[in-house]
Amino acid sequence: MFPVAILLGGKATRLGSIAENTPKCLIKIGNRPFLYYQLSMLVSEGVESVILCLGHLSEQIVEYVENEFLHKINISYSYDGNKPLGTGGSIKKAIKGLHRPLFVMYGDSLLNVSFKKVQSSYERNQGPLMVIFENNNLFDKSNVYYSNQQICYNKLKPHMDSNYIDYGLSIFEETHFTKTTNSFDLALLHEKFSEFGNLQSYIAKKRFYEIGSLEGLTEARSKLY
Repeated sequence: MFPVAILLGGKATRLGSIAENTPKCLIKIGNRPFLYYQLSMLVSEGVESVILCLGHLSEQIVEYVENEFLHKINISYSYDGNKPLGTGGSIKKAIKGLHRPLFVMYGDSLLNVSFKKVQSSYERNQGPLMVIFENNNLFDKSNVYYSNQQICYNKLKPHMDSNYIDYGLSIFEETHFTKTTNSFDLALLHEKFSEFGNLQSYIAKKRFYEIGSLEGLTEARSKLY
């Protein structure tokens, strides 16, 4: 199974005071921090190696993982450093020298998809892969137009007929980051490969839940635990 990188470096400004002094991934869902459910899900999927990409309030996350998360899984850390690298720069740093594909997911999403099936669908030495879900604007705004196995993706200016949403799970290789800067938004890389018709796709059948917004956090707490 490919290793998995989780992006955990953001400041969670949309959550306001809730995340002012607490990393978003450590916000409680039921009696446990959200990160517990993410890591437990990866364990159940057979993932053996996880890289946590850290920035803001990173020491709290490391303390939780080292002292409280007891499942058997290899967890390592990649730090932004003194200057935020953005989601793209964080993954560029984490994947350097890895020499194998890397799953990438966000620290505020709980996914419901088979990682094994996603990995099996991935073709190496092509463009990156984006997992998508047909939501037709039913929850959150659709930002992916999918037709004839081709993805049209633009984060800020989505296609007017967008019918899918970025599921928050991708696969990248180190070569995909050639000629990128050290600090950038990962969505720009998705957009680049989408523009040239080289963005692979996998369609998830079940929706995900997120805690990146107050509305999402409230729904996750009511629907999940």
